[in-house]
Amino acid sequence: MKLMSLNCPNCNGPVKQVGEGKFHCENCGTSFLADYDREDVDYQKARNEAEFRKQQIHLAQHGMVDQNRKAKDQFRIKLIVIAAVFIFFMTIAIPTVIVTLKAQKSAMESYAEQERAREEKREREQQEAEERRQQEAAAKAAEEEATRQALLASYRVTPEALLADSFFLENANKTLEGQLEKNTNLYYTNWRFGEPEYITSYILIAKDENNREHNIVTSIYKVHWDKVFDDRTEHYVMYDGACLRNVSLNEDGTIKSDYAPHSLTYNSEIVANQFLSGYTDYDQLIRQEIYGNADYDYVEFKMMENAEAPDTTEATGADVNAID
Repeated sequence: MKLMSLNCPNCNGPVKQVGEGKFHCENCGTSFLADYDREDVDYQKARNEAEFRKQQIHLAQHGMVDQNRKAKDQFRIKLIVIAAVFIFFMTIAIPTVIVTLKAQKSAMESYAEQERAREEKREREQQEAEERRQQEAAAKAAEEEATRQALLASYRVTPEALLADSFFLENANKTLEGQLEKNTNLYYTNWRFGEPEYITSYILIAKDENNREHNIVTSIYKVHWDKVFDDRTEHYVMYDGACLRNVSLNEDGTIKSDYAPHSLTYNSEIVANQFLSGYTDYDQLIRQEIYGNADYDYVEFKMMENAEAPDTTEATGADVNAID
């Protein structure tokens, strides 16, 4: 690069650069253009590049300063935020959490206490209900036992109670004798049913308390029949009976009965070519109908004052055995 004089070639006055390659003489006012050669171009280029690098370094330095400043600002902001958050947690959040936890703990303790109270109430109610149930069951059992005892007492019928009730005696005798006539089954017109003779009575009381309602009052009779022919009359005798079931006592001690008699037995024997209910042997009747009832205790008594001992000779003697 050639060194050029910066004085005006016309007046040798000072020259001032006014642009890229442009100069102006301040003395005479002449303007000039620089005549650059290859070296000048390279120099200017290097100068420009150096200036550019200088600017880049300056910008880089200023950018780093800005970045550092921004980083410091961001760091300060973070510190402020952290401090604010810390202050918030220390002054508001943590106390709030503590108060909330205490409230939750208090609520849980209160709920647990209420639950214990409810559980204790349920247990008391269950215990009271169980006690009431047991009391009701005991009262019901006592009532049932009282009813059972009263019922058993009503079935404790004695001969004295039977004989003391004139209404029962009168109606029982009529119904029992009526049943005897039904037992005869006399089909032939020449047969005549005679007046039955009362012999004795028995009261049969069930040994099992659960069957006491089956108490039976039985009366036994000597029953007469006449077979009438044109030239003669044949006389026959058997022993039969009738009974009243479910005999018990009323509250006033009188006898309770429906007065619906039943046949004592369904035993049938052939007498004079005809089936008749009853026995020709009095002792057999007693053994089978009275002694044979193993489920009962029995007591013999006289329901009628005119009762007589049975004449078994007549029952098993020639009159019956001689019948053809």
